[in-house]
Amino acid sequence: MKPFIKNLCLILITAIFTYLVFVNIDFKQLITTVRNIDYSYLLLLPISIIISLSFRGLCFKLLISKSINIPLKLSAPLCITGTALNIFLPARAGDIFRAIYIGNKFKSDKIKLLGTVMLERVFDGIVILALLFIGIFVYNKNPIAQKLSILGVLIFFGTFLLAFLAIKFNKVNSICLFLEEKSYFLPDKLKNIFHSFLQFTNRTCNSFIEGFEVLNYPKTLFLSVLSFFCIWIFECLNFYIVILGFHCAVNWSITLFIISFIALACMIPSTSIFIGPYQYAVITAFNIYHLPKETALAVSLVEQSIVMITTAVIAFIFLFKNNISCKDLKKESL
Repeated sequence: MKPFIKNLCLILITAIFTYLVFVNIDFKQLITTVRNIDYSYLLLLPISIIISLSFRGLCFKLLISKSINIPLKLSAPLCITGTALNIFLPARAGDIFRAIYIGNKFKSDKIKLLGTVMLERVFDGIVILALLFIGIFVYNKNPIAQKLSILGVLIFFGTFLLAFLAIKFNKVNSICLFLEEKSYFLPDKLKNIFHSFLQFTNRTCNSFIEGFEVLNYPKTLFLSVLSFFCIWIFECLNFYIVILGFHCAVNWSITLFIISFIALACMIPSTSIFIGPYQYAVITAFNIYHLPKETALAVSLVEQSIVMITTAVIAFIFLFKNNISCKDLKKESL
């Protein structure tokens, strides 16, 4: 897709969700809601955000521990920087940056690290949908929502199973050799091109699959999954702190829906900082509890703003400390 058409589509998607967010909003009520927030709760939020993202650093450290011994004091700020870049730049640039940065620093295979990052996203999906599954079956027993949540869980567990089978029964070499043997009828020039393509594919796929190596180590895998649950418990806590700051009389269950909906909404292509889908996800979750749209919008704007500021400050410190310029960042992330 051409960049112009792609950007136009992203702007259109963002515009649609932004309209859905702000339509029928009482702006006077929105301003009043923001003014009435208990700011003492917001002082706790950056601490909770840093803890949740530090657990992501621990997860990343565990997932690559069998090939790279990365200290937590590096993996934690690196993951926070990656989160900031994912917020402000398109195409999950932060995840790509993490793989390239660690690959360069530790002289490791970048494709393998990208495989690990992909596995990390699968674990995220499993945990998020597990939370949504609990929320729907315990707090909101809607038959359609239950079926959709089961479908989502099956998709992510299916992806996990494919990753497990790929690392246990890697057949890439055999498939490439089989295709190479069957290409004898091709003209020499075309055969050489095809063989070069197979060699590249073989190398790339094997490197990517090697990124799943943690699946061979049950203890490390268990600790990784446990860390992922800690991440999302603190993510729920982040929103619950803001909700309490707005004096909303709701229980913890609302955060299960908020986090799940936001994670799913952020998969929707949009412009940077997820303007539109992010707010609409929170509004949808609040609607389940029949809470005002203005309160939902205020909660989403405040929480997202503090996340952006917190991660941006740490990312700036990390990039400055490691002498990474905007030019280097653009080069590594593309």
